[in-house]
Amino acid sequence: MQARGYKAATTIDYEPTYNTVPTTKAGFNLPINKNNLENKQTLIDSETITGSRNVVKSGLGRKSVDGAITIPADYRAIGAWLKAQFGNPETTGTKAPYTHVFKVTDNQPSFVVEKAFPDAGKYMLYHGCKINTAKWSFGEDNEMVVELELMGAERTIENAAYNASATVIKKLPISQNHAYVKLGNVESRIIKTGEFTLDGGLDGDQYVVGGGGVRGDIPEGLFKATGNMSALFTDTDIMTLADAGTTTSLEIGFTMDTNTSLVFKFPEVQIEPSDAPIDGPAGVSIDFAWRAFHDSDSANSLVVVTLKNDREAY
Repeated sequence: MQARGYKAATTIDYEPTYNTVPTTKAGFNLPINKNNLENKQTLIDSETITGSRNVVKSGLGRKSVDGAITIPADYRAIGAWLKAQFGNPETTGTKAPYTHVFKVTDNQPSFVVEKAFPDAGKYMLYHGCKINTAKWSFGEDNEMVVELELMGAERTIENAAYNASATVIKKLPISQNHAYVKLGNVESRIIKTGEFTLDGGLDGDQYVVGGGGVRGDIPEGLFKATGNMSALFTDTDIMTLADAGTTTSLEIGFTMDTNTSLVFKFPEVQIEPSDAPIDGPAGVSIDFAWRAFHDSDSANSLVVVTLKNDREAY
């Protein structure tokens, strides 16, 4: 029987060291919209002359795991993905709500990703995975999702689930009307839409001899956070900040209630200069790009992510 997408599942589990499957299997079964992670290996053409015009058999080249996973933006499962991108959070609270704070660290965890097809009895297990980028979008009139781009080492095909007892985290969705934006610690009421990308700067070109030609490591590079917003053109305050190169702060948050929220705080941000166009007779909007950096803020992290929910730990 052909596998059905609605029956599929995705489980992740953090590795003790890069490209090493945990001896004691744990992990989280997480809600997803799409999982396009895939194993790749090049076929290398041969130029060998044999006295015939027929080309000879190709050789096999390097292996890699690459692809995107689209997840619903939510207040529970997102903690598992944030841990994969930032490492262990600092968690406080003795009962719900618990507060989990993530900051930029020197190293990102690697993890295994299982793409499960239980109706076909097949399970793809991707090893040595790391999140390279996470792209968030908000303000549109649709389901809020996050686009994750992953790199990994290799894939195996299994006939049984990685861990049938993995913890299932049920979706607690973030709605578009939960969003807010603060610029310079003042909540804005003119932002229409926005998007931002958290980029780990991973180096996926570290292939080694032995082990089948896989990535021997996926080292971290400089962590970057950049984004764009569209706003109602009501004054020139944003343009003035940008023109002067003034450092400001940016907070993009989502709040369901007093016990459930997700906040991305960028303590030091610079806005790229831009102008408001005249595109027609209707309302005028201004689009602006921004990038975060770290200079002197006491958080020592260009982004601080604070997740408040009912999960005690990740």
